[in-house]
This record gives sequence, C-alpha cells and structure tokens, in this order.
Amino acid sequence: MCFSGLDKGDRAGQALLQRIRAYQDGSDEIRAAISHPSPDNEEAAWRKIGPSVVLLRECFEHSQSLGTYCVQVNDYSLGKTDRNRAIQNDFSYYRRTLPRMVKSQDDGIASNVIPHEVSNQMSLFYAYHNPMVKTVVDSASQFAKDSRNEPLVLDCISALAAGSFNTVKQGKSDGPESERLCVLVLATCCILYDWISPQGVGSAQSSIDIKAVLDMVSEHTLADNTPADKVVRANCRTLR
Repeated sequence: MCFSGLDKGDRAGQALLQRIRAYQDGSDEIRAAISHPSPDNEEAAWRKIGPSVVLLRECFEHSQSLGTYCVQVNDYSLGKTDRNRAIQNDFSYYRRTLPRMVKSQDDGIASNVIPHEVSNQMSLFYAYHNPMVKTVVDSASQFAKDSRNEPLVLDCISALAAGSFNTVKQGKSDGPESERLCVLVLATCCILYDWISPQGVGSAQSSIDIKAVLDMVSEHTLADNTPADKVVRANCRTLR
C-alpha cells in the first residue's frame, strides 16, 4: 500500500475541508438572475458560482481517491497474521537484550536502538492478534463515543453492510474486483459493528445477520487467500 499516497490524500483533504468551511454560496446572485433575468445578472451568478463548482468538483474527485485509500487500509489491516507470533518473539528478544545492545560499539547495532518509551508502546501494539485491525477498531470506537450517537453509527455500518451483502448475494457486482471489494467492506463492517456494539454482532439485538454473512462470504477469500469468514471470526470480539 502506498503510504505516501495516504499522506498526500490527508493533506489534500484538510485543505479542501478548510475551503469548504469558508464556502460562500451564490444564493443572492442566483435569486437575482431568476427573478430579474438579464445577461448581466446571469453572468454575475456564473462568476459567483463558477469557483464554487470547481471546488465541489475537487471535493468529488477527492472522495473517489479517498474511497480507494480506505479500501487499501482495510485490505492491509485484514491481512493474515501468521507472522505475528514470530514478530512478538523477535521483539521480546530485542527488549530482553536491549540493555546490553545499547553499550555495543557496533554502529550497525547501535543504530537500531529504539527509545524506551517507544519500545513500550510498540510492545503493547504488537501484543494484539492483529494490531492493524485493533488500530482501525479503536479509531472507529472512539469516533462513535465522541459523536455521542453510537446507535446512529451502528445504523450506518449496518446499512453499508446490507448494501454490500445484497450486491454479492444477488450477483450485482461489475466483476471479480468489484465483488471482492464488497466482501471486504462487508467483513470490515461486521468487525467494526462487533467492537462498537456492547452486545456484539452475534447478539439477538444485532442488525447484521452474522450467520447469513458468514455462510455467504465463506466462498470468498481476502488477504493472502484467507477465507473471508475466517478473517471475520478471527478479528471479531464475540465470535472467537
């Protein structure tokens, strides 16, 4: 995944957000052009709304690239975690031997020393089954908490899951890549719902039919050709 692309996308998004916040509509000019039609009034309206339409186009085009970045993040986050045990083992050894390595005269070894505070944070990060999924889940959960409207957030996730589910089940996707995207979105929605909802995605109160989802996505694969139902089960809080 191209992280430089994500960084550029974020900077572009921030700049567009600032411009949207300062958006000046052309209501007065449009009203004058409609109520008192004349070439001058119409030109005045166009001069006013022209730059605004260009800005709206930039926002639209950014939304398309943002969607691609989100898919890349989800695809990367749901990647197989077979190497996680080896990663934990390597980092554990690193921490145990760090006091001796700090004193090493070998520049190659000394250059790999990480500050103690960062090392502690990394240890907590890699302790999870899938650290990347945990990061995405934590961000989404914090957003739901900060918005103080958790039910609405869950409704949005459910609606997105339902749309993806129906597209795959009814064979409405444009092709293999489009179908895989829908399965990826569906898996992500189930995982997010499971962590944000106090009861979890498998409860009777859940608005996502997780059994139907798992049955359907079992025929599809995600990262590293892992069956999608296994990806969902492995990363959900209540389905393990």
